[in-house]
Amino acid sequence: MLPVVSRASGVFVFDTEGREYLDGCSGAINVNLGHGLPDITQRMHEQLDRVNFVYRTQFRSQPLLELTERLVDLAPGDLNHVEFTNSGSEGIEMALRLVTLLHARKHNPLKCVVLTEEPSYHGMTAGALGASGHPLRRKDLQSLLANQATVTRVRPKNGALRASVEDWQEAVDRIGPARLGAVIIEPVGGAASGAAPCDPEVLRFLRHAADERRFVLVADEVMTGMGRTGRWFGCDHAGITPDVMVLGKGISAGYAAISAVLISDRIVRALDRPVSSLVFGHTMAGAPLAAAAALAVTEYLVTHDLAARAAVAGEHLAGLLKRLCQRHPLVKDVRGTGLQRGLGLHGDPERFPGISLDLTEAARAKGLLVYPAGCTPVTESVLIAPPLRSTDAELDELARRLDGALSCLSPTPVS
Repeated sequence: MLPVVSRASGVFVFDTEGREYLDGCSGAINVNLGHGLPDITQRMHEQLDRVNFVYRTQFRSQPLLELTERLVDLAPGDLNHVEFTNSGSEGIEMALRLVTLLHARKHNPLKCVVLTEEPSYHGMTAGALGASGHPLRRKDLQSLLANQATVTRVRPKNGALRASVEDWQEAVDRIGPARLGAVIIEPVGGAASGAAPCDPEVLRFLRHAADERRFVLVADEVMTGMGRTGRWFGCDHAGITPDVMVLGKGISAGYAAISAVLISDRIVRALDRPVSSLVFGHTMAGAPLAAAAALAVTEYLVTHDLAARAAVAGEHLAGLLKRLCQRHPLVKDVRGTGLQRGLGLHGDPERFPGISLDLTEAARAKGLLVYPAGCTPVTESVLIAPPLRSTDAELDELARRLDGALSCLSPTPVS
């Protein structure tokens, strides 16, 4: 039975029994600034005293206007148009709708195939889940996932965690330019692959192929965006700009429900109508309270240069995790970038998912929160992704508690 939460502060969460848990996965890899940061909560209280909600077709709000400017300033290239939704899943749904509308308005209705990767995870709504390369979460839902006729996936060969340039080239050629409408890619994997990074050469190949074959390159930066990987965006590691970029967890750091879809000037021009008149909207999308929270988060991230901090802290964390890998036979590898890290585990193919859930429970018993990940026995893992403000001492304590949890499951650790 799950504990009942009482309060949280910084990197720690406390239950009603007074037990302390170090949040080693930032909630669902979204509490990127830690819990209860006064710089954010005070701004939210101030906004709540002014106005917490207006409907997007009736008013604009100052926090949303300023947030839009901030995101455009941070984003690479010509991602100069922003639409807001409530969650990463909704952001991916909006991206899928944009792709469909774009090709329909350009008189290419057959250009409707969306190519994604297996493993990948893009969200829980029907379109986003249908586009996900996560068979475990798609299981028994095929009748709901109506877009399965137009989604295809590229799979890595030879037991690799992510598809290679050759794998992507083969898939792009097989579909052909007359049918391929979009590619959706995670720059660093999340729930499906346990933080396995995409090869920067793959991202550069996809950018070139998108320009050449006129498909839309969509970057799912729901988890990676806003500094998590040690750069502002995961695509920055490859030096490319996608046509559409979806942000979610990082822009509000868990303080409110909001996500954003950043769209290139080229896509906006090709639609020939305001994007807001074409895409769906939700009642709460971009509400002033959520916008104020996201604006405060974004300003805090920039002021304290937490992308750079994530890069430095990520190297420290990686070193700690590699030592655990050497000590515990259960751990087969350490992967990831910045403060988005994963421990690959030697699981039992007959009991999948198994060991990742066992480790998650063992960690909780040691006062540590980690996130189970993977969609196959090959990818079974746990995500280690603490808040970007974590100190070296807190990372050391994370590793100490994780060592204790692994010792409960592994044979005798190597000294």
